[in-house]
Amino acid sequence: MAILKDTEREQLRQLVKACLLEISKLKIDLKKCQKESSKSVIEEHSKLQELQREQEKKLAEKEDEIRELKNLLEEKDLKMKQLQKVKDQYKLLTQKPKKDLTSFQSNIYLLLPEKEDTLENLYNSIVDLGFNELTHQNFEHALRNLERKGYCSSRKENGSILWKKLEKD
Repeated sequence: MAILKDTEREQLRQLVKACLLEISKLKIDLKKCQKESSKSVIEEHSKLQELQREQEKKLAEKEDEIRELKNLLEEKDLKMKQLQKVKDQYKLLTQKPKKDLTSFQSNIYLLLPEKEDTLENLYNSIVDLGFNELTHQNFEHALRNLERKGYCSSRKENGSILWKKLEKD
C-alpha cells in the first residue's frame, strides 16, 4: 500500500470530520423530526379523543331527545285512547233508546261493561262515567228490569250475585 502524503491525509481527515459533523447534524434533525412527529401524533390523538367525546355528548343528547319524544308519543297515545273512549261513550249515550227500554235503561245497558261483574263494580263503573245522581238502589232496579227484558243475566257465585250484559239486537 502506498503511503499517503500528509496533505492527502489531512484532506481525508477533514473530509471524514465533515462527514461525521454532517451525520451529527442529521441525527439532531432526525431527533427533532421524531419529537415533532411524536407531538403531532399526540396532538392528533388528543383531537380525535376530543372529537369522540363531542360525538358521544351529541349522541347522548339525541338519545335524551328521542326518549323525551317517545314519552310525548306515549302521552299522546294515552290521551287519544281516552278521547276515543269518551267519543264511543258519547255515541252510546246519544243513540236512540232500544224499542222496549226507557232512555235511562237504554243508557245503562249500553254503558255496561261486557265482562261479568258484581253489582258494586258495575255501579262504580256507571258512576265513573258521569251518572253521579244515580243511587245504588235505582241502579239495581234498572239491572233487574234489564234482566226481566232479556238484556242482562245474573247468577249467584260464592254468596255474591254476578251480572252479565247480554247481546240483544
